[in-house]
Amino acid sequence: MPYRMRRPQQVVEEFEADNQPYAVFIDNNLGSRRDYLQTLCAALRPLNKIWSAAVTIDVTDDPSLIRNMALAGCTGVFIGFESLSDDNLAEAHKKTRRTSDYARRVRMLHDHGIQVNGSFVLGFDHDRKDVFARTAEWVEENRLECSTFHILTPYPATPLFRQMEAEGRLLHRNWTLYDTGHAVFRPRHMSPGGAELERGYAWIYQRLFSHASIWRRRPEDWQAVPLYLAMSYLYKRANVLAPADQARSGESGLEAAGGDDALASCTISVQAR
Repeated sequence: MPYRMRRPQQVVEEFEADNQPYAVFIDNNLGSRRDYLQTLCAALRPLNKIWSAAVTIDVTDDPSLIRNMALAGCTGVFIGFESLSDDNLAEAHKKTRRTSDYARRVRMLHDHGIQVNGSFVLGFDHDRKDVFARTAEWVEENRLECSTFHILTPYPATPLFRQMEAEGRLLHRNWTLYDTGHAVFRPRHMSPGGAELERGYAWIYQRLFSHASIWRRRPEDWQAVPLYLAMSYLYKRANVLAPADQARSGESGLEAAGGDDALASCTISVQAR
């Protein structure tokens, strides 16, 4: 992490003082320093509370770390898989493990009772019309308890924006639609106006919010099923609006569901203030 980090005991004291049974670590990648996370887990374990955090899939390089996270109360992680195509990840300069190994690594987390919220980006240059069905099938086959999706968005002043501009692929400069819920560029292998990409984005949410998909992705551990179903339908209710409409309104899923109180949680950062 490119910032000073708080002593694990300080984090424990804040969690304990908040008097909530569940915490969400809001840091971008709690596992960026594995030695720190190991120490933090050792400090959290005596609390007998549960928590979730954003990590990268690389955290599964160390099986002992996954075990210690679970023992310390970790019940869920948010992971940015981004794409199931190695070519897409290479062109995006994302350094990660090969996509063919994702399933095994997800299984490692599941084997320790840690649920997975996977994040995916749609519309990369190697994505074709079948990317929506293939991604949905992979999510269901590997029983990801939750998934979030974003349309590839070339934000101004980024290399992707400059590339799209140079190739004449930007559709407009209406910045209010640069919200990852609208197609603002011409996809390479889909309809040039972006309609196909937007339809696929809406379709994959509808499929994974369906009762059938929610049930298909239930945890193998039956003791975990009631909490999984409760969270799945809370998330479904939070996304009653179409994803693009929600992004346009500026309302997050958590706010739509009733805010932090709906989850009875506290938020914590390990970043030193």
